[in-house]
Amino acid sequence: MAIAAGVIFLALSGWVAEHPWGWLVLLGLGLGYWYWRRSPRTATTVAPQLTLQPQQVNAELAQTRALLQELPAAAQAPLQHTYEQLQHRLNTPTVDVCILGQSCRWVAHLARTVEGFGLPHCHLHQQSLATVPQADLVLLTVTGALTASEFEMVRVLVMGQYRLVIVWLPENMAELERVNVHLQQQLHQLSLKPEQLLCITPTDNTALATTLSQILSQERSSLVCSGTYRRAQQLHQQAQTALNAYRRERSQPIIERYQWLGAAATAVNPLPLLDLVMAGGLLVRLTWELGQIYHRSFRLADAEPIAKELLRLVVQLGAVELGTQSLGQWLKGHSLTYLAGSCLQGATAAYVLRLSGLSLIHYFETVPQAKDMPFSSYLRQSVQWARRQVGRSPLQALGASMGLTSSPSVESMPQ
Repeated sequence: MAIAAGVIFLALSGWVAEHPWGWLVLLGLGLGYWYWRRSPRTATTVAPQLTLQPQQVNAELAQTRALLQELPAAAQAPLQHTYEQLQHRLNTPTVDVCILGQSCRWVAHLARTVEGFGLPHCHLHQQSLATVPQADLVLLTVTGALTASEFEMVRVLVMGQYRLVIVWLPENMAELERVNVHLQQQLHQLSLKPEQLLCITPTDNTALATTLSQILSQERSSLVCSGTYRRAQQLHQQAQTALNAYRRERSQPIIERYQWLGAAATAVNPLPLLDLVMAGGLLVRLTWELGQIYHRSFRLADAEPIAKELLRLVVQLGAVELGTQSLGQWLKGHSLTYLAGSCLQGATAAYVLRLSGLSLIHYFETVPQAKDMPFSSYLRQSVQWARRQVGRSPLQALGASMGLTSSPSVESMPQ
């Protein structure tokens, strides 16, 4: 509409007549508006639910078990218990039914109603909109058209592959038809079927009893399978988090060892220009050793490209920038200040290796193992993350106190 208004305004004003090329602009705007009007619009819909199979659940559990086997016994025990429960759950017919709603009164009323049906092998849970358990079947109580929070809640449930039934308990019977039309439109936007909306009253809940009996008799196995899969995904995330913490704990001594090696080698090195060469050689070994902890199947030679790119990014970051590195070289070039220069350059080498080690940990944790991956952009993000954790290098801090300017950081450099 804004384009159409602009075209009409230019056509009626004197601007077109005053400029010889005005008609070309007007024609271009008109063609652009015509093309925009005829372009198809994609409707904002929610992806339809998919049917999960037991094989998918078993595959997810197998991946989780591979993670659990790497954990020590103390960290593995609680997760292993949950893993065994999920394995057993696939062979049980029990369905967890969750009742949600903004009105605690109607949630409690619906829970009493469902309990009165005497449905076999069902566990009922009363929850709020803010706390959704890993349920198999969700009953959402509404008293009218979906509010903004209820609409978002339904969208999240549908995206999470929950089996959902919206139970409508109308409070105003006079507007029953109008609210029903509005609800059906909202369900269509959320890719829900009309039969997923049930209207019940305190005196008539036959439709709800019939629907629940049909769902439990026809979909019980798929409900259990879907609920178990969501629980398996949650367990997988917990196992991955625990494994990352365990790997970081194993990686810290290795990083500290290379920090001391880098600091000692740089401090006694009489040629300051070889500092980066020595740090690069140590970084290749550090990359390979951390890669073994994170099960990256590459050889020592394969770790060299990652180490070189990481060192390049660290240099761009300013950890060994020329403005402050020259200060350490100058101090090291005089006999009276040689010790101070050696300590500063040794501390900077340790800083570079620590920053690189933390960057590698973040990189291995966040980037999946794949061949020919564009690791440069991922490493850049990891270096940025590690720099926020470590802060400035000793030479940077000293140079800043003496008024030496720093080179641009990697965050401000063009990608």
